[in-house]
Amino acid sequence: MARVAVITAPNIGYRNTGMLTVDLAFDSLRRRMATAVEPTWYTLHPPETVPLRPYIHPTDLPFRFRPLAPHLAELDDHDAVVFWGDFLHTRHYLAQDATNRLLDFGMAEDRDGARALLERTLLLADQPESLLSRTLSYGGTILHNTQSDYEDKQYGPLFTRLMTRSHRVWMRDPLSAAKLAHLRGDFTTPHFASDAALLNHPADLNRLPATEWSREMPDDGAIGVFLGARTEIPEWLPAFCRALSDRLGAPLAWLPWFDREIPADFGPVARRPGTPTAGDLLQSLSRYRLVITDTYHLCVNAWGAGTPVVCVGAPQPAPTTDDDYLTLSDLKKHVFHLAYDATDFYLSTRPDTPEAHERRAAGIVRLVTGGAADAVGARTRRHASASEAAFTGALTSLLTGTG
Repeated sequence: MARVAVITAPNIGYRNTGMLTVDLAFDSLRRRMATAVEPTWYTLHPPETVPLRPYIHPTDLPFRFRPLAPHLAELDDHDAVVFWGDFLHTRHYLAQDATNRLLDFGMAEDRDGARALLERTLLLADQPESLLSRTLSYGGTILHNTQSDYEDKQYGPLFTRLMTRSHRVWMRDPLSAAKLAHLRGDFTTPHFASDAALLNHPADLNRLPATEWSREMPDDGAIGVFLGARTEIPEWLPAFCRALSDRLGAPLAWLPWFDREIPADFGPVARRPGTPTAGDLLQSLSRYRLVITDTYHLCVNAWGAGTPVVCVGAPQPAPTTDDDYLTLSDLKKHVFHLAYDATDFYLSTRPDTPEAHERRAAGIVRLVTGGAADAVGARTRRHASASEAAFTGALTSLLTGTG
């Protein structure tokens, strides 16, 4: 059986449901492969670094993570190394989120120490060319990288080495794929892949334990609402949501993607009793008439489940300080919807007239009730299927020595 080291973004406490779906997707994919794969899971700091979300039971999940830094030498014992999803290789992630977490958890004494550790673990600074030649990356993004990042004397050469010497790299958005084509000098090989979360099939998610929360979910075609976690809610948005509810004849229901309370100004948004498991949340997505959210991976998973999404995002100014975490930027949501011709469903928070909001709500309802929204979901699933075939084909040929 082939041994594959899988390196993912840290999801402390399994607090981020979307990142959990990304990790689950690799297990789903490897189960479908003809070549048997034994994965070893690594991340910078395992979920157990902090208390887990109450509904998460590690024995229900198909992975246990090892901290990457103390086990770095183990990578060379594997037949392939796979970086799986997220911002793992972007300069801003290394300088912001990743560095700050290492300092918070006492894994580095200062920012210079954190930077050196991240260069060794996520950019494979000290690893030989032979390891890079059997390394693949899937579903990452370098959306916010710019030329000034490559001018960084430490980051630029190490990032370029990893991107150009790795066996194959696929990015989750077309802009990152274009950037990668420039870096590799390869404009014929496809570099644009789906977000990894789209590789989960319904049968994969049904393996997760569920409760009455989803099994007894009424078939009233509710509109799932999860807002306020990523984007500031404009004052007109609650009324817009109620207008969609009235037009579709569907009640608003809180979809607790993260541990977060219903915003006070949203009025009659129902919350089902009980605490849903991850299985409940994911298995219920296909049963909503519509989802309204500001959270990237809820958008991705809902579209993948065939449920239309109204994605709320703020216009994106240039970051002004190093404290502006670009991993939380709304740009990734907008680019995702642009890539799949879904901008009819992307709702900017910028002010507009009541008449404009009325027209927008009417247009969304026409697309949902007329079946046009189904084309977007189908588009994401076709792309995911093609991306999976490309990735598993490359991984299989690497493991079997046929490519």
